[in-house]
Amino acid sequence: MNKQIILGLASLALFGAVACSGDDTTTTPTPDAGSKDTSTPDAPVVPADSGADAAKDSGSANPPPVLGAQIDRIGRPAVNTAANNTFNTDANAAGKAKDAYNADSDPTAWVKNYGPEVAKNLAIYDGLDTKCGNQLLAGQPGPMRYAGLAGALSDDRIYVNTGNSVCGNYLAVELTAVMVPGLDKDCGGRALAYDVIDATYNAVAGTAPGTIVDGISADPVKTGGKAFPYLVPAK
Repeated sequence: MNKQIILGLASLALFGAVACSGDDTTTTPTPDAGSKDTSTPDAPVVPADSGADAAKDSGSANPPPVLGAQIDRIGRPAVNTAANNTFNTDANAAGKAKDAYNADSDPTAWVKNYGPEVAKNLAIYDGLDTKCGNQLLAGQPGPMRYAGLAGALSDDRIYVNTGNSVCGNYLAVELTAVMVPGLDKDCGGRALAYDVIDATYNAVAGTAPGTIVDGISADPVKTGGKAFPYLVPAK
C-alpha cells in the first residue's frame, strides 16, 4: 500500500512537471466472611502499581502486557510515506528515516525533527496542478514558504472535535483551525468512509476537493461497518 501511495504521488508530481521553491486502578478489600470487628478498621484501599510490575501485581489470569519501545505511531495516513524522504534514491537511508519517524515518541520534537524534510517534499506537491503558491498554508516565496503546512503535518496525530456529532470530512478540525470556512460543525477525525488519500492530495496541491484523485474506490464491505471491529473477518 505504501508503495502504491508513493508511486501515485510521484506520478502525479511528474505529470504536473512543476516543483515549487522554496490507567491507574484501585483494589477494594474483600468483605469479612464472619462478623464485623468494629474495633479494627479495614485495610486501606491501595492504588495498583502503574509501573513495569503492574501486570505482575494485577491478579489477573491474563495481565496486560508491559509496553516496550515504540515502533510505530498511528497518525495521519500517508504523511510519513509521502512526505518523508519520498524522493530519496537511497532506499536504505529512506527506510531508516521512516522508521525513526515512527519510533519518535516525543510529540514536542516532531515539528523540529521532521518539519524541514516535510517542507522539501511539499514544494514538489505544490506543483501538482502546475500552479505554485496555492497549496494550503503556503506563504510568500522563500525558505519558509511551506513551513506552515509542514508544521501541521509533522504534528502527525488525528484531531477529533468531540463536541460535534456530524462527521463527514477528513482534516475538518485542522482546516477549521486555519480558518477554512464551512467545517466548524464537523467532528473531523478519520471515519471509515473518508477518502483520506484524495483529501491529502488536494490539500498539498492546493486544489478543491475532488480535483485530484487516486482512482481507487472504497470497498463498501470494509468501510460501511457500524460495530467494532468494523472490517470483515480475515480469511
